[in-house]
Amino acid sequence: MKDRTGKDWEGWAFTFCKAAFLVLIFTGKYALLALSGLSAICYIIAAAKGVREWRCWAKPPWVTLFWCLVFAVELARHTGHLHLTP
Repeated sequence: MKDRTGKDWEGWAFTFCKAAFLVLIFTGKYALLALSGLSAICYIIAAAKGVREWRCWAKPPWVTLFWCLVFAVELARHTGHLHLTP
């Protein structure tokens, strides 16, 4: 497998970001957990590889921090450490 450039990782991050945002709005049980984590990981790798142009309107570090937060909340919710029901 060839070494992916930072721009490739940013492309994947943007794809996962869009998918996770749609899941966040409409539905999803484990999909949001998976997509938010993948989006955050890809944004981190892209930034580490030197990408400075981003497609998302929210620029890193904000978009990365947002998806890390969503991932952490979803992980806590699915493992029983967070209860969001009244």
